Amino acid sequence: MSAVPWLALGVLLGYAIGAVPVGYVVCRLYGVNIREVGSGRTGTTNAWRAAGLKAALPTLLGDSVKGAAAIWLVQWLTRRYAGDLGAEGRILALALTGGMAVIGHNWSAFLGFRGGAGGITCAVACMALHPFAGLIVWMVGACMMYWGRIAALATFSVSITSLAVFLAMAVLGDGSWAYLAFPALSVIAIAIALRQNRAKLKMGEERVITLW
Repeated sequence: MSAVPWLALGVLLGYAIGAVPVGYVVCRLYGVNIREVGSGRTGTTNAWRAAGLKAALPTLLGDSVKGAAAIWLVQWLTRRYAGDLGAEGRILALALTGGMAVIGHNWSAFLGFRGGAGGITCAVACMALHPFAGLIVWMVGACMMYWGRIAALATFSVSITSLAVFLAMAVLGDGSWAYLAFPALSVIAIAIALRQNRAKLKMGEERVITLW
């Protein structure tokens, strides 16, 4: 059987699951329209601004789960029903799934193609796709968030780190080139979503996150 249907399935399921607007739904439960607060994005940082920690935590959890869930679902489906797909085809299907989950999060069809920036979804999808690469991505992202206190920088660092790690693995022969489909999609999606933040960073106007 051709790999194309499975790649298409990964693209569709990745986008559909990633597009679930967790932050919007959670903040609505607290009577707040997250799209009318702060940056208007639906991610954890803006959920915090919109309705506090009580909304930020479930948003963080939900955006994390959907990044991994999309990959795990396609992984299960390909193992069960696509035994002849081959290792490279399966990796490509999973990488596309993860990348499309980030795109779905950033441009959700449920919210008129608006959404978040994709940092958490990208980081957890990377962990589900390749635990070692994901661990490095998480460490870099966490350090950027802790010391920089700027969500946009941490988010962008997650995507760039995933690209650097998967590229290094491929060059060194420790990982398939097919993995690069994931960071390629993620970097583009996050770079586009953060274009206004980049302008604010240049002007020194980007918001700093206050943890206490």
